[in-house]
Amino acid sequence: MADTSFQTEGFEMNDDFRLKLIKIRGEKIAHRNELLAMKMQGVSAKEIREVIDLDGMIAREQLAIDNLDDTIARLS
Repeated sequence: MADTSFQTEGFEMNDDFRLKLIKIRGEKIAHRNELLAMKMQGVSAKEIREVIDLDGMIAREQLAIDNLDDTIARLS
């Protein structure tokens, strides 16, 4: 009889890793939504705009979300 414990452990590790990525993805989405809300509320006033690039931060969060989506899909 073949020993499949290694294969089973691999699937469990994959599932654990995938679940961690899903959690991180949720956090990234929440952060992106906070940034969008700040932008919609007009927090990007001239003084803030010079210090914080909201559009750039939103774009980076979206890129991270897209990359996480791709990785999660490959692990599924």
